[in-house]
Amino acid sequence: MTIYVGPNPNLGLGFITFGLVLHLDPADPQCFQDGQTTCRNLVTNGLVTGASGTPGSGGHTPNPSNFPAYSSNNGGIFDFTGGKGMNCEEDLGSHTEFSLSMWFYKTSAGIQYFTDARNNGGEWFLSNYTGKNINYTEQMSYNFDSTYNASNTDFLNNWHHMVVTSDNSRSYLYLDGHEISVHPKYRRSYVTNTSVDEDLGKNFRIGTRFTTSNPWTGYMGQIAIYNRVLTAAEITQNFGAFRLRYGI
Repeated sequence: MTIYVGPNPNLGLGFITFGLVLHLDPADPQCFQDGQTTCRNLVTNGLVTGASGTPGSGGHTPNPSNFPAYSSNNGGIFDFTGGKGMNCEEDLGSHTEFSLSMWFYKTSAGIQYFTDARNNGGEWFLSNYTGKNINYTEQMSYNFDSTYNASNTDFLNNWHHMVVTSDNSRSYLYLDGHEISVHPKYRRSYVTNTSVDEDLGKNFRIGTRFTTSNPWTGYMGQIAIYNRVLTAAEITQNFGAFRLRYGI
């Protein structure tokens, strides 16, 4: 049994906690504070450290200098400047359905990792790969333009809320509170096919490849993983709970 230890009641009012497996919120001092080189999963109190090497499903030796810095911007965010990456020390499990929610701010156009679970047999989640701005493996991809543009101003130097959901039949992508396949702003070059069900396992990486390469540039805010598919209404609710913090 897990015990949910956050979020700070003064932050993210209305944020949905049912089904959470992982919740990282750098604005919550129970998760992360200035000067620290680790943070804590607010669901389980599990440790998240600076990514190092390629541990597979075995033991991981943290690299404190590789952990993102704390920034007080937007109430508290992870600053990945200089090639940083996170490693989740606990086993996050295997799920037949899940939702991954992230607030992100990208500052350069290269190929970079949102997350990577391949240390323990899972899947990759990239930006600017194979001619798409967002790729969750080959099953789901999206461009901010009708044709691929890695430097699209909608994608860079702006905060976005992104949610991927998947069950055993289909995956969906939501941006800034809207399912992109049904909202007029997001109807460009959208592809969704089969399920992207995720085996998260041990040594789940955030902001870096499972081999500790292609790190994220820019910032990340709140990160959450659920062991269920969030509804469109729940995703809109979670977006509304934090949008003012990120200036959207």
